[in-house]
Amino acid sequence: CMVTDMVWSRVAFRTFLYGKAWFLFTLIVFICSQAIMNHMSMGSGSGSGSASNDSSPDSSSASSSEYSHTVDLPLEVRVAIFVCRCFIYICSMGQWVVYHVKYSMKDFRNKAIVHYGRCAIPEYLCAWQGWSSLLLTIFLFSMLAMEPILHCLEDNDGYLFTEHCKQGEAMLFPYSVMSTAAMLLYFLLLSDLSVFSTRVSAFALICTRVVSEVALFLFGLTFFVCAFACAVSALE
Repeated sequence: CMVTDMVWSRVAFRTFLYGKAWFLFTLIVFICSQAIMNHMSMGSGSGSGSASNDSSPDSSSASSSEYSHTVDLPLEVRVAIFVCRCFIYICSMGQWVVYHVKYSMKDFRNKAIVHYGRCAIPEYLCAWQGWSSLLLTIFLFSMLAMEPILHCLEDNDGYLFTEHCKQGEAMLFPYSVMSTAAMLLYFLLLSDLSVFSTRVSAFALICTRVVSEVALFLFGLTFFVCAFACAVSALE
């Protein structure tokens, strides 16, 4: 036990802390780009100091445009959102892609494979951190494919990094669904920080143990509610 504590305090703890500090920073950037800056007060579509390629269209083109940009955020906010999202796609998603490729090759090379029927998966995906980070990577890749800003780059009516165009508007809702799922997975993976507190760690461990029992209770409750509801409905 003393050797384990020494390894944790002198070697593993620092590596774990640095890794989680980077993960926490990427989460803060993700929150800023998906839940804070995109809900700031709406501007006129072109902030102060706008570049020439973001200048407001003339009245004739604005009147003929199908999508009004009067609800667009100021230019500086749109640029900040675009930069934050590029950071997430390159640094966070890229890091997870490298992580999963590395550990998948390692498990297949060492024949550490788990079979579910005819499907063979790497052993590291059996841990909740493995499959949840894989889901996060998939959701981030889906967000990149649906990114409204990228779909509006060629059809922005002169408004740089806008999300309001024909293709962008069609992607806003599915993109927001992917963003919501990714946000939940980010916070789920952040729960590893519970190891810094013995009480919180013990609480998290107990919660994971009783989840199955709670699920059984809810199933039984749903069964009895449906049974009595159907029986009452049969009364004349």
